[in-house]
Amino acid sequence: MATTKNGAAGSLAGKLPIWAELKQEIVAIAPSLGIDDIGFASADPFLSLKSILQQHREKGHESGFEEPDIEKRVHPELSLEQPASLISIAVAYPSKMDNPPKSEPGKRRGILARSAWGQDYHHVLRAAMAKLEEFILSRVPEARLVNMVDTGALVDRAVAERAGIGFSGKNCAIISPKWGSWIYLGELITNIPFPPDTPVTEGCGECTKCLDACPTGALIGPGQLNAQRCISFLTQTKGFLEEEFMLKIGNRLYGCDTCQIVCPKNKGKSWNHRPELQPEPEVAKPLLLPLLDMSNREFKETFGSSAASWRGKKPMQRNAVIALGNFKDRDSVPKLIDIMQNDPRPVMRGTAAWSLSRIGGEEALEAINRAIATEQDAEVLGRLQAAQGKLKAAAIKEDAVVLSEDQVLYYDEMDSVIGKLTLVTSTRGLCHIEFGPYSDCSDVLNRWMQRYYKGSQMVASKEALSTANQQLKEYFAGERRQFDLRLDLQGSEFQRKVWDALLTIPYVKTASYKDIAEMIGQPKAVRAVGGANNKNPIPIIVPCHRVIGSNGSLVGYGGGLSIKESLLSLERNMEYGSGQDQ
Repeated sequence: MATTKNGAAGSLAGKLPIWAELKQEIVAIAPSLGIDDIGFASADPFLSLKSILQQHREKGHESGFEEPDIEKRVHPELSLEQPASLISIAVAYPSKMDNPPKSEPGKRRGILARSAWGQDYHHVLRAAMAKLEEFILSRVPEARLVNMVDTGALVDRAVAERAGIGFSGKNCAIISPKWGSWIYLGELITNIPFPPDTPVTEGCGECTKCLDACPTGALIGPGQLNAQRCISFLTQTKGFLEEEFMLKIGNRLYGCDTCQIVCPKNKGKSWNHRPELQPEPEVAKPLLLPLLDMSNREFKETFGSSAASWRGKKPMQRNAVIALGNFKDRDSVPKLIDIMQNDPRPVMRGTAAWSLSRIGGEEALEAINRAIATEQDAEVLGRLQAAQGKLKAAAIKEDAVVLSEDQVLYYDEMDSVIGKLTLVTSTRGLCHIEFGPYSDCSDVLNRWMQRYYKGSQMVASKEALSTANQQLKEYFAGERRQFDLRLDLQGSEFQRKVWDALLTIPYVKTASYKDIAEMIGQPKAVRAVGGANNKNPIPIIVPCHRVIGSNGSLVGYGGGLSIKESLLSLERNMEYGSGQDQ
């Protein structure tokens, strides 16, 4: 929107004290206008930005939502004749939700990015800028003003950086020293020559947490984003998504906050002073199955006030189908089969087939076989066949993963200084240790057994576990530092690599998740290493208790932190005693 009054920029020049005073008035009144931060900058062209934008386009890294004319993005004078200043505004929004609803089996939930939690920020920013324009025109009737929000010609981050709102982070977000990156941005172009503010000199330093955490590697370098790989962009598209991206989307329905969540500059920052931006929990974390049955009217009534609604219900419903697959939610199988067989939208049918292949099971395979016989769309048919192949391969693998001798696992209990332990062995070696007596952990063990030793039975046997029992007793007595046992570790290839690395951590020594990630040759897989560490089936023997936080703190442990501390203390005490004897 443009507000135009008679008068050229030249008629406003030469009155710097007046403009400095007006600037101070604007800064003082900004909070009452709905503005949390405001900055002023020159309206000079963003010449250094032009080559960056051109390279971005040449590499195919644009989202397609940007202003197509690069010259307009660089030159403010193409939006307002003879501009003198740019005004950048920021409005802070919340990053935390009070009492968020839980996602449970049969009641799985998706999540919207925080920028879409409250009222549509386009409306919030435009309302604030309309009040700002009104105030300026009440003081300077001859002022000329053009405002922009999000999809305006200028690059709002470039304007905000020049105007001193914050610095441009490696995650491509403007990071305010006060507000963090949880801010919406808008800008005004005006012919009033306001004194400019000083850009923020703070930066990210050596930190690369956002680059390391980006789920799809869309952050290809500091301040460099390939929007075509960004989950925030992908969740807003309307077509089919490749499997690589569907796996990474998780349960996101709109947008992605990962690079902001991990940013140290955002630690402890959440803003709840604007009621219109606070989340409605059932909207910000909606149930997935009801979302799939919403009509256009119901969708608009539920999500219409959120920025997430601008693309309509189709992308969000596709993302809900993906989320159910990633949850591997068996309760959703009937609904997914119905979508695959009856939804008129090819994208929904093909995506439902993928989700069913993620969940697995004979019911899903039989439904896909039926759908293949009748499907007419070539793209959907290809996805059905891919899903069919995965399910058949999974069925073959499940049938093959059984004990070769008598389909029996043996278990025994033992007492220790950290409480009772339940040991389990296959004919190939020790395969599981649970904290507690068998009566307490039998359900967990049976589920684990059916996954990795399908069709087997659990049988009590002291003889089968005698060697493991004896070596553990020696360890707890301080008489053994290394174990000499055959192990039968069941898990993914990545998990086994992590567990093999854990076996190399010496007695008394510790390592961090980062150390393990580097040890296995995947230095960026720190989080995945943490997940594999937590799923270690043979604690103590495979010493996951020797993994601590990079800052030296204890991190999670399957048996509880008290047991972890006990194991580390036991080893330290025995090492100290041994040193004294020498």
